[in-house]
Amino acid sequence: MQNPLLRSRARAGFTLVELLVVIAIIGVLVGLLLPAVQAAREAARRMQCSNNFKQLGIAMHNYHDTLQTLPPPTMCTINAGFAGESSNYRASWYHMILPYVEQPGLYEIYKRRNENNEFPGGWPEATTVVAGFMCPSDPVTEKTTQQGFHGNYLPCHGSSHTGSGAGVTNGIFYPRSKTRLTDIKDGTSNTIMMGEIRLQLDSIAAEGVGNVVCGGTHDLRGRYHNTRHGNATFTTMRGPNTLVGDKTQYCNGNPKVPCRECSSSNGEIHSRSWHPSGAMVGLADGSVRFISETIDQTIFQAAGTMIGSESLQLP
Repeated sequence: MQNPLLRSRARAGFTLVELLVVIAIIGVLVGLLLPAVQAAREAARRMQCSNNFKQLGIAMHNYHDTLQTLPPPTMCTINAGFAGESSNYRASWYHMILPYVEQPGLYEIYKRRNENNEFPGGWPEATTVVAGFMCPSDPVTEKTTQQGFHGNYLPCHGSSHTGSGAGVTNGIFYPRSKTRLTDIKDGTSNTIMMGEIRLQLDSIAAEGVGNVVCGGTHDLRGRYHNTRHGNATFTTMRGPNTLVGDKTQYCNGNPKVPCRECSSSNGEIHSRSWHPSGAMVGLADGSVRFISETIDQTIFQAAGTMIGSESLQLP
């Protein structure tokens, strides 16, 4: 007769089938939890992006309170200098609001370099990354080149292309603009002041990936230190995350950050984000909205203008 103690010991532990069942259950649980974890992380990133817009909106208003106008997106005209100024003078809105985002030291450095008409390419300080100008959802984070830091946030020039030279557009910002809040006749709560874009790695051309259009190892979108080529603003011509490619002087595209044409004038940089189903905008009253990519195009265009007398409002 078999010893009962030995029989009991033989039954201890898991069989192979039981072990496989447990592993399968754990795999299912992980599969269920992973999307929830990813969604929670994206929610946190989206909240941080919204907070960045809020801080930039406050900075814009503080600048306005001090100087009685909003900053121009660029102090040079598109592909041209300005009468009496060096062609190297390429200061942008980014430089001007640095004191209002707790970066007075950087502001003083850039101010001296701009006043000395030093070409932005090669400024050692230009590669300094200011986190408040980046959306944490963008996989191309901390993009810097020889001509400096690129960020995800741009002022809005309206619902059309940029035009050329120093042309005035129908939005708040255009080359050397001096827009006051009282100039925004459509109402500050109905007019887009800033929006987000997707960045593109300059190395895309070297890697031979995507639909490289032009620019070699250049992609101007989001570049703050040299806005001479009209890359300082975005348009509400088309809704967020449009599949229609951007149009800039130097532009390397891929399906997620498309570029359809290269041109020295009439530029278009469209609103895009890595948040699911839409993109953030900051309104001229300092508030922040998430705009669905299914928004009616007419409404989005109207929100980009400041004197169109539209009765339409953002949802």
